[in-house]
Amino acid sequence: MPPAQQQQMSPQQQNAMVRSLILRGGVLGNSYFPPAVDMWQQLNPILPSSVGPGSVITIQLRNVGLVKRLVVEFSATVTAGATSVQTLTPLGLANLISNITFIDLGNNTRINSTGWHLNAVSSVKRRRVFVAAVASDTPNGYGIINNRVMFAPATIAATIATPVKFILEIPFVKNNHDLRGSIFADVTNAVMQVQITLNPQMFVSSTADPTLAVYQSAAADLATLSAVSVQANQNYLDQLPRNPQTAAPILPALDIGTAYLLNNTASGLPVVNQDNGFSFVNARSYESVTYVYDNNGVLNINGSDLNYQQVTSANFTQILRYDGMMSVTTERDILGCDFPKGMRYLDFRHRPINTDQYGNMQLIVNPSSVGGSAATILFGWESYGVIGQVNQAGSLPMAA
Repeated sequence: MPPAQQQQMSPQQQNAMVRSLILRGGVLGNSYFPPAVDMWQQLNPILPSSVGPGSVITIQLRNVGLVKRLVVEFSATVTAGATSVQTLTPLGLANLISNITFIDLGNNTRINSTGWHLNAVSSVKRRRVFVAAVASDTPNGYGIINNRVMFAPATIAATIATPVKFILEIPFVKNNHDLRGSIFADVTNAVMQVQITLNPQMFVSSTADPTLAVYQSAAADLATLSAVSVQANQNYLDQLPRNPQTAAPILPALDIGTAYLLNNTASGLPVVNQDNGFSFVNARSYESVTYVYDNNGVLNINGSDLNYQQVTSANFTQILRYDGMMSVTTERDILGCDFPKGMRYLDFRHRPINTDQYGNMQLIVNPSSVGGSAATILFGWESYGVIGQVNQAGSLPMAA
């Protein structure tokens, strides 16, 4: 970029101009640049010698281009136990993956979350269930033709083996129009990788809590997993615009200096009919919160075990407060269908929650029932943070 233009433009303006140049192409100085090429390349994951529940799968990303996401395909066979039917749990096949961890080139952990959380985020960003198809009444062949893209039967009879298929998006950006969080990977002597853990408790007995399992047995004999295969696909922007004088790539500095963060936490035992507060961590800009109220192994429909949920600012202003049915109403407006049993979703994309100090914004959950000592709330947080600030920020207790 010519020095005169650099002096006239703020960093935000420069970033917006470069982002537009990458995504749409255009003229800079005396040069025309076409849009960057949207690339998809297959990767070969590193698998252990015997893949099964609890196995850790490592995917090393290619050091090329401006990386936006991975999409990982899992195929396997589930075989029911010798005597008992196996039933798909409320959160279903998303629980095939118990943890996804992504460490970037600067050794920053950007993603440390679960399969159910990433599946929910992938859905709400598209305003439709991720990888789902809709029925069509046209006579032109469109509709639900391939029912094996994301597949797991509702029940599996004893001794029966069935294929299952799960698609997982691991995003480094929110969408294809917002490059915040993208990673310029065309560097040497640096490695970034994703580690995916197959759920060690994906099959549980009839007496166990099924919330984070895939299948629950009608008795004590559990299903088994076999024939696991994994295919990873890296999505990145290539053939980026380059400075005619230096041949260096022209990059959106603020976008690549920002991390797109997905992480999960769990509460202690909630207190019935009281406000249970959970703070939004400092130095972040929150896009959404997804949570599952595991009421001692019971996942209720429509938040019927919640008096209300609330987001409160530091001066006790109630940003929102509504009950479970109103929550379902807002969720249907976003997704067009219901979330799984026990799952609630709060969306802040129109006005992200920005935090300057830990404890200045809180999510409050007030349950109307707590079924036992194992009740807990499982959170999935989606946010942005400026690299160098988000990993150095201090914290204060909730009541401070």
